[in-house]
Amino acid sequence: MLGSIRVIYEDQDILVCHKAAGMATEGARAGRLDLISAARNYLARKNREVDKGRQRNLPPYVATINRLDQAVEGVIVLAKNKKAASDLADQIKKRNATKYYYALCQGLFPEKEGEVTGFVIRREDTGLAQVISEGVKDSFDEGAVTLENGEKVRLIGGDVKEAKLEYQVVAENDGVSLLRVHLLTGRFHQIRVQLASLGHPILGDDKYGTADSKALSEEMGIKNVCLAAYKYGIKHPGTKKYVEYEITPDNPAIKDMLPM
Repeated sequence: MLGSIRVIYEDQDILVCHKAAGMATEGARAGRLDLISAARNYLARKNREVDKGRQRNLPPYVATINRLDQAVEGVIVLAKNKKAASDLADQIKKRNATKYYYALCQGLFPEKEGEVTGFVIRREDTGLAQVISEGVKDSFDEGAVTLENGEKVRLIGGDVKEAKLEYQVVAENDGVSLLRVHLLTGRFHQIRVQLASLGHPILGDDKYGTADSKALSEEMGIKNVCLAAYKYGIKHPGTKKYVEYEITPDNPAIKDMLPM
């Protein structure tokens, strides 16, 4: 439910939540509650209960470790103190966190598992991600690239990012495929744009979908992008042991395709 928080796990260092599709991780527009604000409200209520109604002057510390697109549901890990935040941020920087997604795509994959490697940019004019060739990557100059058609595109972030993921087909039905995706890099809209570039857009994706995939989504009654960050693994900042946090997605189209 938007505006509420669903806690998967909590201790003195971290708060792990199931973010709903449609809820911003942070920075929601006026009148909408984002996950960070909901988490602060949740922790403030807990603190008041522990303090028997006495008001604390400072709001609870909450720091985002991983972010998800507003349209995407899944596991979010929040740090409850600065030491935990620093430890987890270092893991993210060194790519030691593990991230797994389910993606329901249009079409059938001839190869039932594989790795997708390429280069992704974020366009300044549209704000959207785009997969480019190595030749276009090599044209990079002063914050812009030149596409094959001669168009010069300025980039948000100012550079070209390498993007990698691994996928495995876990179910197929009526011309759609459910993938388990291991995200190896964390680029903007990476899974959505890379799968679309392969000709297998994610169902329910109004940003990177084709006319055909949008028509199929409407036919199937799909209203949200069928992408869920269902598992996230880290080394716990307190115990230093590797732990994984997992959810069953709410998205009914994904749930119906999951193996029993």
